[in-house]
Amino acid sequence: MSLIENHWQIPVTDGKIDEQLDTMKAAGLDFSPAFLRLCINRGLDSVDKILEATNPEPQLYHDPFLFYQMERAIERLHQAIAAGELILIYGDYDADGITSTLILIEALEELGANFTYYLPNRLIDGYGPNIERYQQFIEEGVRVILTCDNGVAGFEAIEYAQSQGVDVIVSDHHELQETLPSAYAIIHPRHPEGHYPFGELSGAGVALKLAHALLGELPINSMELAAIGTAADLVSLTDENRTIVKSGLKLMSETLRIGLEKMLVEESVDLRKINADTIGFVVGPRLNAVGRLGDPTPALELLKTIDDIEAEHLLQKVNEQNKKRQAIVNDITQQVMEQIEHYATLPPIIIAAAPNWPAGVLGIVASKITERYHRPTIIFEYQQAEQRFRGSGRSIEGINLFDCLTENKTYLAQFGGHSQAAGLTVLENEWENFKTAMLSTMADYQAVFEQPKTLNVDMALPLTIATEEFVKECQLLAPFGMDNPKPVFAFNDVELQQKRVIGNQHQHIKFSIYKDDTSIEGIGFSKANLFSPINLDETFSLIGYLDINEWQGNRQVQIQVLDVKVKGIMIRDFRSSKFNDALLKNRNTVFFYQQPNLKEWLADRVHPSNTMISYDECLNNQELNLDLSHIALIENPNNMEQFNQLMLNSKIKLVDLGVYLTESKWLAGLPSRAEFAAVYRWILGQKNGFDLLKAIQVLSQQMNLPVTKLKCIFKVFFEVKFVIMKDGLTVPLPVEQNVKVDLVESNAYQQYEQSFKTEELLNYQTIEQIKQYINELRKN
Repeated sequence: MSLIENHWQIPVTDGKIDEQLDTMKAAGLDFSPAFLRLCINRGLDSVDKILEATNPEPQLYHDPFLFYQMERAIERLHQAIAAGELILIYGDYDADGITSTLILIEALEELGANFTYYLPNRLIDGYGPNIERYQQFIEEGVRVILTCDNGVAGFEAIEYAQSQGVDVIVSDHHELQETLPSAYAIIHPRHPEGHYPFGELSGAGVALKLAHALLGELPINSMELAAIGTAADLVSLTDENRTIVKSGLKLMSETLRIGLEKMLVEESVDLRKINADTIGFVVGPRLNAVGRLGDPTPALELLKTIDDIEAEHLLQKVNEQNKKRQAIVNDITQQVMEQIEHYATLPPIIIAAAPNWPAGVLGIVASKITERYHRPTIIFEYQQAEQRFRGSGRSIEGINLFDCLTENKTYLAQFGGHSQAAGLTVLENEWENFKTAMLSTMADYQAVFEQPKTLNVDMALPLTIATEEFVKECQLLAPFGMDNPKPVFAFNDVELQQKRVIGNQHQHIKFSIYKDDTSIEGIGFSKANLFSPINLDETFSLIGYLDINEWQGNRQVQIQVLDVKVKGIMIRDFRSSKFNDALLKNRNTVFFYQQPNLKEWLADRVHPSNTMISYDECLNNQELNLDLSHIALIENPNNMEQFNQLMLNSKIKLVDLGVYLTESKWLAGLPSRAEFAAVYRWILGQKNGFDLLKAIQVLSQQMNLPVTKLKCIFKVFFEVKFVIMKDGLTVPLPVEQNVKVDLVESNAYQQYEQSFKTEELLNYQTIEQIKQYINELRKN
């Protein structure tokens, strides 16, 4: 687990907020004070802003003719329709491109246009206008090409089409370059010569506006398509996009699209509770999956068909592709992780490549690896026939991947993207040079890797406020997404009541927390590792979303955890009656041992990123440069002084407590004066000497003394010369009369007593008691 603690950015409110609350209440806002505080913290600091943000039926639609060249484009399309000219709708292979295409298909169908459509194959055609594909359609008689969700970067293909007397109308929303293609018209919300008031429409949003202008009225039946494209493409869910998604979701709940309804029902989606997450986690990934692996047309046909049997067939095909995509992503991710696990140290950038890794899924894999290892990641497919590597990269906050690639563009055949994501091609003869150069560039960002990630929190919330009524108020701010995220709340100093790991890979966690006589359950997806150092009844803080979990008719508020914080040192409990092999899975950990032979045993079993060191070696050598943030105690220290000295090191954040015992001195107890005397009397009766090992076994049974305690007693007797070894036997020595020997002051007894005390704390106290001991130690 990462030991870099995330930074929670929580708004600091001043005294004016109470005045604002009074003003809002006086204006008739019938919301709870907690919800109004939430709104103010999110920048909704006026009555009008709150009313707009909570309006369940927003009606914010801008005039489509505010787009630059919209009138020109509509005039040309109507001309083509009237003349029966063949129009080509040229879309894109992702969910936004698929829904954009279908919006325009349905608009042209309504007008009786002569048209055809084409969704490019990512693996064959690539992204955007393809000159060979344009040429093919022009030869088939196409006179107008209408792009959607692509086109502003298609210079060569568009110039070719225009040179052939074919008018290209571009509708797109992607980033504009300094120069634009020589198209007949370019419909873009951020066109430098346009006046459209909202620049963050998706491709489907732009298509919706084009259809609106073309039809002379808003195509209501296309709203759910626009909602899917908008939510799936991760554009800003503010302004007009909020209206589009909110209205589209309402239509989806009673959709007449047979294929979409079947998809939702098959995934057990409650149609009454459809939200942006339904698109983000159910609809969008399935539409995208088809285009990631080949021809995306079946996904469009699924949304278009009105035939029940065809819908069943298409849904099966889409679901098969989605399962295939998931399996491929998991397989590649696992392969990359296995490569990383063999690294002695984590490099500043992760670069992996293999043949037959489909280009369409590499971005997903790169995102997963980046999230897991907090490193920029580029995943490539090696294309042997072309002698090149085609890849997709993702970055982390603080590192501009596009700038880093620009710095090393000498080694790139082509690349594009932005600060956090990029696509690129490297020729085989530059492959090694590219990797070396990128490692060198990223080495300068070591400080970034050690920086905490900033997580924005809307407000700290008492558990008593986290009621169903409050959650319903928060849901008025939906749909949530880019620029309108789900509210994140901090719950401070709560107690962990229960926790249970779930999932086929034990990656998820269910838990409950308690404070102020209030208990709330929670869940964390892929967050089980966060809870491993948190013990029952321990106090900690967490941040997360609030929602209402409904199961078998029961409704209750639930927290979906994002992050946790534990005050002071963290301890994970690996103690057991035998050595816990789970410790061997650690990475970047310093293992502490006592017996020298244990070092060799560990060295053959742990990852090379780990360090093995004895307590004596570490504590007696101040010049050792060890990263002690994560340590594992395989055995107990020799004494409490060693343990105290180690725990006073403020660099230690996480302790894995193994402290495996072959025999327990604490369970055996400290030898008493009577036990010393009884054993000594027995020894005096063995004038000819005795076999020590046999004697220990005999005395253990006769006197009912633990073997561990008897070993201590005999070590003391050897030290004070009550016995000696002679000819392989233990022989008693006469003790001078009137010579008093304090047995408990002997080194052997003192060592035993120290081990007894370390065991008492580290083996037999609760983790919470051990933490309290360490925290008190550090206070003093």
